[in-house]
Amino acid sequence: MCSAAGAQIVLNNATISALPSVPQVLTKLLETLQDENSGLEQLANLVEMDVVISARVLEIANSAAYRRNHHPVLSIRSGIVILGWDMVKMLTLSIICQRMFNDYYEQSNQDIEHYWYHSLRCAVIAKSLATHTETASPDEAYVAGLLHNIGRLGLLAGFKHKYPPFFAIDDSLPGYLESEVAHFGIDHCELGAWIIRNWNIKSFLEDAVAYHHLSVTQLEHTPALVKIVYLANLLLIERRPERQSALIVAKKWFQLDSDVINELMSLGISQVHILSDSLGINVGAAHTSQHDWDRQEPDIEALVEALSKNFSSPPATSPPFSKNKLVKGVMDTALINHLESTCLQVGQQDGFFELLSKLSRLLCNAREVLLFVPDEARQHLSGKPIAEDQGWIESFQFPIKPATSIITAAWIKKSYCHSFQAFDGFKPSLPDQQIMRLCGVEGMLCFPMFAKDTLVGVMVFALNQAEFLIAKQQLNVQAALARIVASRLLPDQKPADPELEAAVHEERLKRFVHETSTPLSTIKNYLAILEQKMLLNGIPNRDIAIVNEEIDRVGSLIGNLYSGEQEHIAASTDINQLIRDLLALHRQTYLQPAGIKVTLNLYPNLPKITTIPYQVRQVLVNLIRNAAEAMPEGGELSISTFLENQSGSGQGILIQISDTGPGIPESVLSKLFTPVESTKGGEHGGIGLSISHDLVKGLCGSIACRTSSTGTTFDIRLPIQANPHSKLIN
Repeated sequence: MCSAAGAQIVLNNATISALPSVPQVLTKLLETLQDENSGLEQLANLVEMDVVISARVLEIANSAAYRRNHHPVLSIRSGIVILGWDMVKMLTLSIICQRMFNDYYEQSNQDIEHYWYHSLRCAVIAKSLATHTETASPDEAYVAGLLHNIGRLGLLAGFKHKYPPFFAIDDSLPGYLESEVAHFGIDHCELGAWIIRNWNIKSFLEDAVAYHHLSVTQLEHTPALVKIVYLANLLLIERRPERQSALIVAKKWFQLDSDVINELMSLGISQVHILSDSLGINVGAAHTSQHDWDRQEPDIEALVEALSKNFSSPPATSPPFSKNKLVKGVMDTALINHLESTCLQVGQQDGFFELLSKLSRLLCNAREVLLFVPDEARQHLSGKPIAEDQGWIESFQFPIKPATSIITAAWIKKSYCHSFQAFDGFKPSLPDQQIMRLCGVEGMLCFPMFAKDTLVGVMVFALNQAEFLIAKQQLNVQAALARIVASRLLPDQKPADPELEAAVHEERLKRFVHETSTPLSTIKNYLAILEQKMLLNGIPNRDIAIVNEEIDRVGSLIGNLYSGEQEHIAASTDINQLIRDLLALHRQTYLQPAGIKVTLNLYPNLPKITTIPYQVRQVLVNLIRNAAEAMPEGGELSISTFLENQSGSGQGILIQISDTGPGIPESVLSKLFTPVESTKGGEHGGIGLSISHDLVKGLCGSIACRTSSTGTTFDIRLPIQANPHSKLIN
């Protein structure tokens, strides 16, 4: 029906960032990225569960901007290490933003969960087969199993209205691939292989994806990786003939008997069930598993026609779309704030431009990023090389006149312009076409670069049409990159002025505080609506109040960054209640999942103390998280409070936080409350205990540590009433 034309449509839209993910996995990933105690291992475990982010990590890690040698990156963990914590965080935030914008309808969400369940089982079984037979790399087998059906997501993204009925059907049914070709001009095996082929890696990964539905005889002389993925997928088919074929193939290819296969299957499926339960994903039977296909030949066309009645596109102005657009705005703000803070950390200009190329590839799908800056007379725009292989760009110089180039059009219009005429773009001039040919792309997207209302140049993103369609949904990210680059270029054109730099820094800080308050306010509004609904249904919830207090605490901390006054109002505080609230907030997020038992020994009728509550809360959160991190395999966390006479200052309280971890090494203990280089990597700065020490000292208290090989205890002492001559400080 669609043949070559349909195939081209889906290929034009088969960018990985456009593919749908399981919302539960993205939510868990977001929580992990926002937790300062999360490590790369925890992040890798979650990324390995998501087909889209895993594929994007591997795609970027194998790109020219990141690959360090000629060896392909085929391990998701290796890809995460190459990209780094900040890059993976921005990649995930970007994909979540795109998920908010692309509405895949509630009707097909359950089918995406079934797809996730099948892909994850195939990955786990493929890895087990590779490990047991020692015929292929287990990491590569896992990736191949995870991505073997990525072409189905590509078809779902390319044909949002027509493909959902196909997506709901078991793709192993006879005639399925032929029906895909008839309707869309390409089947999911071919499309999946095409997506991976663009990574330009020397691996049999592409073949494993392309051949996983061929006949056994055709695969007789193929490499082990192709056979492993084929067998893993075959083992997951519930029909009797396929199950029998799988056992025969396992014996013929790998000399594995039915007992070994059943053991590998049992272990693999139990692992996936544990993961799905932890994410709250329902992995019940798929649509077609309810039918007895052993007794009848399925009619794919009839199935599609029957299922298509259950799928309909929601109106463009429906409430879910508006809500998603609002949430996307919040997510975009968080992404841009993180982007700006990451760029500010890079000092040297060369290092910054290297980061710029990587960010453009990561967030904007740009194959290359180019800069054009004006001459002193501001009559011409000239190419400015920002990488060793961009020397050719200096040959391009455009007079700032209309109809010269899309680049000068962006300068004159003071607005973004692009060359994609099918989407109301400009017709590229001959020099524009030369630049696109040298970059190996179909078009360009140009943004004027402003710094404090001064136009300092034009930033060009070289990309293909598929990447442009994704970038077009998130233009504020490109605008933010252009603004950041402009602030870097401005000092090159004006003498350094300390007062001006201080003013720029103050303005940037002020804007950061303002923009950060927006998502916090939005979250508080949603919480207020949720609380009201729960109260109307007679369900009071203390947890919402606790979360509101935490948001207020974060808002106060951010506000203090810009506030000239660093004094805080002390209040009468119930320490026992504060501890209970903290545990209610954190127990289910990272204590219980890690197998940590919490014991409370709170002094009865402990008097309230006059202190700054949110600063005490900050200290306790730091210590509780440190204790949890010291017990990754589980243990016991004990929190106790005491009333005691403190020498020289009357009565006070003692808070003890103890863990059963391995203790603190002597080398660390000697400088425990001094900022050090963290061993966690990523965003961790190694200053948590230093901050806690300063906060306790500012509250007229003290903090001490006792440690051994059987655990660590922190003692925090606070006065009931601070000395009136002492000033509570931040």
